[in-house]
Amino acid sequence: MNRRIETRHHHPNGVATGYLINKEASEVYWITCDPNVFLTVCAIQMYDGFDAGGLIKWEGRPGQSRQYNFVPPIHCEQGVFVDCNAAAGCFTIGYRPKKWDRPKPMKEDVIEHPEA
Repeated sequence: MNRRIETRHHHPNGVATGYLINKEASEVYWITCDPNVFLTVCAIQMYDGFDAGGLIKWEGRPGQSRQYNFVPPIHCEQGVFVDCNAAAGCFTIGYRPKKWDRPKPMKEDVIEHPEA
């Protein structure tokens, strides 16, 4: 895929906290969550805004390492804020600020239907 993606990785270290990932309009493509302890459910929420008062766009409660892919991407018009509980060991998020220019599609990005 011909697309630039920014990533952020955070370790809450057993503390319930929130992170302002980006303070601009963005598209979120994926997030990976890891709980502190296997089968301990961690809660993680993604908001469109600058804090937990923004519009909630996604919520997950994995009990083991898990990656969530968003197709189409989640559109956040103000910013991207992620909040997690103390059971979250770490998370990594992949996003693209909307102000970045979209590259032109390359030939290998297009799947053509085979002739019958």
